[in-house]
Amino acid sequence: MSKISFNGVEAVLFDFEGTLVGNQWNRKEAVQETIERLKGLGFPVERLQGKRYSLLKSEAIAIAPEIGQSPDQVGKEIDTIYDRYDEDALSRWSLRPRAEDFLFFLKSSGIQIGLVSNAGVKALEEAIKKLGLSSFFNIVVSRNDVQHLKPDSEGVRLALNRLGVPKGKALLVGDSMDDIQAAKEAGLRVIILLGGEDPGPDLLSGGPDFLFQDYAELIACFREERT
Repeated sequence: MSKISFNGVEAVLFDFEGTLVGNQWNRKEAVQETIERLKGLGFPVERLQGKRYSLLKSEAIAIAPEIGQSPDQVGKEIDTIYDRYDEDALSRWSLRPRAEDFLFFLKSSGIQIGLVSNAGVKALEEAIKKLGLSSFFNIVVSRNDVQHLKPDSEGVRLALNRLGVPKGKALLVGDSMDDIQAAKEAGLRVIILLGGEDPGPDLLSGGPDFLFQDYAELIACFREERT
């Protein structure tokens, strides 16, 4: 794994849940409730069992026409469920130690900052305001801005396009396999912070470009390069 360098970096994109804030979203219950709702709509749930929450919506939308369901309506049904779990997590979200410090260092260095999250826009807006992060982000891409959640790269590509930054001059900071896959698909180098959604061995198998224990370690590398 190579040593990180921020030389030439014009933008850093962040995941939210598990990366900037603690991992509070109840994925297991959200998936179970969504599967039950889809079963009630006539979906062949055996094709959906075992899917991560991040893939469940896309898979259900793809299947919808096969069973005479509206893809748009199915997407809205799932969003309604996910919105409730967003709201539940919002009540417990707090910043990971020194996350705000790292945002400050990036902003002070003239690096644009984006947020690309699988959370919905309502919860993200409330969380950003509650946590005092409004001044940091140049762009926010939520679940409501894309058709496909991470691990698809749609949100990452959308953020870069709106920022006007080429993929070779951007990094993504995340905590999950979804983040690794989305970054790689978009052609970005990816920084993974441990202690989020997925365990270390799984993350290593995904081949992140850089792996850090926490923001303190990441900040130390950033400051060392700047001195």
